[in-house]
Amino acid sequence: MDFKLTRENFTVQKVLLDTVSEQALELDYVLPDYCPEIFKVLSCRIYPSAARRTYSGTKLGYELTALVRVVYVSEDGEISAVEQKLSYDKSVELSYSPKSPVVYIDPTVETKSCRVVNKRRVDIRGVISVKVKVLADEPRQAVTTAQGGGIQLRKTLVTYPSKRLFITKRVTVIDEVEIIQTKPPVGVVLRTDASVSSSEKKVLSGKLLTKGEAGVTVIYIPEGGGEIEKISFELPFSQVSDVEGLDERYDVFVDASVSSCEIRPVSKSEPAKVECELGIDISCLALKFESAQLADDVFSTECEADADKTDCSIECVPVQVNEAHRVKTTLTYSEGEIKNVMFASAEAGKLSGVVKKPGGESAFAGKLTVTVFAKNESGKPICLETEVPYEHELENPVCDCSYSDIRASVGTVTYNLTSSNAIEVSVDVRIKGYVCEAKSRSFISDIRLDESKPIQRDRDCSLKLYYAETGEQPWEIAKRCHANLNSILEENEIDSEAVETGCMLLIPIE
Repeated sequence: MDFKLTRENFTVQKVLLDTVSEQALELDYVLPDYCPEIFKVLSCRIYPSAARRTYSGTKLGYELTALVRVVYVSEDGEISAVEQKLSYDKSVELSYSPKSPVVYIDPTVETKSCRVVNKRRVDIRGVISVKVKVLADEPRQAVTTAQGGGIQLRKTLVTYPSKRLFITKRVTVIDEVEIIQTKPPVGVVLRTDASVSSSEKKVLSGKLLTKGEAGVTVIYIPEGGGEIEKISFELPFSQVSDVEGLDERYDVFVDASVSSCEIRPVSKSEPAKVECELGIDISCLALKFESAQLADDVFSTECEADADKTDCSIECVPVQVNEAHRVKTTLTYSEGEIKNVMFASAEAGKLSGVVKKPGGESAFAGKLTVTVFAKNESGKPICLETEVPYEHELENPVCDCSYSDIRASVGTVTYNLTSSNAIEVSVDVRIKGYVCEAKSRSFISDIRLDESKPIQRDRDCSLKLYYAETGEQPWEIAKRCHANLNSILEENEIDSEAVETGCMLLIPIE
């Protein structure tokens, strides 16, 4: 039996790689001669970052860096800090070389330890886990029309991403910043915090312009010693990226985040200055969506029909997320009383994927590392630190999350001495990025007709009577009776997807 099928090409997302590897960190650090000797380590932090992605055939390479900073106090009570940057070349193997893959590389510090070997030497050990996820487009086909063979198709309007573009860029911003006159020059940097405070994008033909500002906060010991000081400033950044094929037809989602921040005092400058070097990672996901009527069910009015189906997950347009969350915690000093607080800060760790709660809400789970530097009743520096888990519910619930690119950044940190040995810290967290939902669907990719099994029908009548119950679908009625769907709809003047009230229908026999 002759018949003709027309097919539509569409794409679905395939997880090409989803793996976690570990990198051991080992650092035997000897203090430079100009640094005071170690009496007690106050804190040791490791800041990992992934950069410089390269592709060579089926191999994805990247550079894993880790900034190690140790803050300690000398025997005379002077606070000081040293830091060292380590780098590792890493690679993962893909099953094939995809075109324009979506790549997520998330390094996280799993464990760390800092042991004082002697007054001028520390031994630092740690483990960094790196999660690498690679997504790629996979082409599929579905039947859209059929001619001949009495083939009847049930079709659904589907909107799908026909093309995907993904790029990542590392922008390095180096600038000298004047310190306001009321603040002393920077001597030893104890801590730096930086995050993108604002950003905007503009799409030109084949190019993406991203610009914004990054807010930087520096905690430091003044040149020549003294009490801990803090300065804050904003640095602008901009980047023009070549994205082949990008135009206004794409839905574009851009994320900019600070991956590294280095502060260096500018010697003998008047007024006092610091040189700030920021590493800003810019990622762009661009999706072009198209719509098509795809067949998801079939039968024939002439003989038995069989179909091959393809099961897939169709992405929806990603949902932008920009929400605020506040975390509160209390840190307690168990060895005495707190005389005064020098500063409080926090770091936002990685967020988990979207989880569904019993009430239907969608949430991300995260963790904050809260640090407080203070002085006890004897005037000696102390450091209190704790990890605070939290859960953020999205304002708009997500039914079925295909993937997400969500990150948390720390804004304002405030503190309050609630007793002689307890500090309450409040942290404003900003949750930004996008979440993409997906819907599981099944479409017909091929049809076969079995002429040896013709449909038996009474050729002596041209109409059949059928009692349809409320809510019954005309498609199911046509399929059950092996009748032409359009003829049923026209004969009974039905213009809805279901019978509104129980009634008798006329079924044309062709």
